[in-house]
Amino acid sequence: MSANEQKSVCGECGGTRYRIGTAQEYAVARLCRCSSPCPVCGDRRYVLVEQNKVKVAKECQCAALQNRIALFNQARIPARFADRWIDDIQPTHDSQNQAKYALLQYCDAYERGQRGFLLWGPPGVGKTHMMCGLISYLTLERGVSCRFIEFMQLIGELKLAYSQGRWDSEVVAPLLKVDVLVIDELGKGKDSEWELGVLDQLISSRYNANKTLHATSNLRPSQAIQETVSFGDAGPVIHVSLQQRLGERIYSRLFEMCRILQVQGEDYRTGPALRSALPLKTRDIGSNPKPKRTP
Repeated sequence: MSANEQKSVCGECGGTRYRIGTAQEYAVARLCRCSSPCPVCGDRRYVLVEQNKVKVAKECQCAALQNRIALFNQARIPARFADRWIDDIQPTHDSQNQAKYALLQYCDAYERGQRGFLLWGPPGVGKTHMMCGLISYLTLERGVSCRFIEFMQLIGELKLAYSQGRWDSEVVAPLLKVDVLVIDELGKGKDSEWELGVLDQLISSRYNANKTLHATSNLRPSQAIQETVSFGDAGPVIHVSLQQRLGERIYSRLFEMCRILQVQGEDYRTGPALRSALPLKTRDIGSNPKPKRTP
């Protein structure tokens, strides 16, 4: 970038041409003032170019940007993670560092239908943060359709649809269409036959369509991994694995669709890392540079 170009970079968006904020419970993006109206096409969304001595209409670059912004807004990233990028993770454990750079490399080399990741580990170690950063990058910088859903939120939306006499396909269909789906808190819930049926339908449909799935979980993936023990009022409690919670059929497909990475470290919500963490309060971001794409 030349000196003149550096001087012309917008001080509000840092050159990304979009700004990120929140609207109720979700993150939202909009065009920065430096790009509206478009200095190239005047918001017509096309430009006239000469081809073989004839002027033809060609889509302006602002149209692609607006499409990417629309994809970000449709991804339903939680408002708390509106300004989170993978780069923002400050590792306190080697496994966090490994997961961080694995996802950065994934962003750079993304291809449709590519195998996803299952990030597992205790609460507060940045699993959801990294997944939301992944979606932000893929939508805004690569134009990939994505969707974020917390599993119990999905169950709640399905129950609401039933109570209102709507088809469950209205809730599930958008999750099947997107190129990349992130399921947060996989394995959470009552482990009912109905909940497992919903999950089986969702994972099997994406598996058969060769569509990418990412997930996070607080549960250890399989019985082969050492059991974790906690102590309650009634004595030691051995926690079940994700394999036990989901059943062999679902877990087998999940294992094939996702590369499993353990994430450990200090709890960013309660540990010493909280002092250096990003502020929880989210508003319009004055500068949200693109995440680094290489280690």
